[in-house]
Amino acid sequence: MTVIRVFTGKIRHDPGCAPTAMRKNEVHEALWLDENGLAGDEQVDPEHHGGPDRALHQYPPEHYETWRQRFPAHAAHFRPAAFGENLSVPGWTEENVHIGDVFSWGEARLQVSQPRSPCFKLNEQSGIVDLALRVQETAHCGWLLRVLKPGQAGPQSPFARERTGSAITVREAMRIVFGDLASDDGYRRLLALDALAASWRRMLQQRLDSGRVESWDRRLYGIASA
Repeated sequence: MTVIRVFTGKIRHDPGCAPTAMRKNEVHEALWLDENGLAGDEQVDPEHHGGPDRALHQYPPEHYETWRQRFPAHAAHFRPAAFGENLSVPGWTEENVHIGDVFSWGEARLQVSQPRSPCFKLNEQSGIVDLALRVQETAHCGWLLRVLKPGQAGPQSPFARERTGSAITVREAMRIVFGDLASDDGYRRLLALDALAASWRRMLQQRLDSGRVESWDRRLYGIASA
C-alpha cells in the first residue's frame, strides 16, 4: 500500500531567520484543496510562494536518505517535511514526473507546473549554508502543482497519474534552466509548454530578450547580487 503523507504549516518568526511557513506538521485527515492550496497551509511571500501555479509542493521521500548520507552531521534534519513539502508519495521523482502531468488525488485533480526553485530558507532551516545550491545542482527539488479541480484530499485518498503532460521531466527542466542544458533552444522548448508556470515563463522570456541569465544570489543565499 502506498503511504501518502500530507503536511501543512503556519507562518513562523524564528529568531535569526526570515519568516517562513516551511516548518510543517503532518495531518491525518482529508482537507479541502483548491487553487490556493490545502486548508490551513500558509505562505509568507505570495509573489514567490503559493498562488494558482504553486498551490502544492510535492517532494520525493526517497531523497531523504541521500541527504542524510551527504550531510551526516545534519542527518536528524532530513525527515519528511524538511523541504517544506505538502505532499509525499513514494515512487514519484523528478525523473518520472513531467511538466504538465495531471494527477488525481481524492476528489481533486492536479497539474505539474514547474520544478521547485530552491531558496535560502532551506539553508536557514537546515543549518547548511549552501543547501539550496546543492538542491539546485542535483535537481532533488520536488515540484509544484496547480489545482485543476478542487475537492477533499488526504492521506487515505487514492493518488494516480491520469496523463503525461509533456516529454520534459522535472529533472530535465531543472537542467535546462539551471544546468548543463541551458540554451535558447532549451528555453524555447519549455516556453512551448502551456502548463509551465507563469513565473518561469517570464524568467525564460527575459533571458531570451536580454541574452543574460539572472543572478541567483538573493534566491540561493538571501543576499543582493554584487
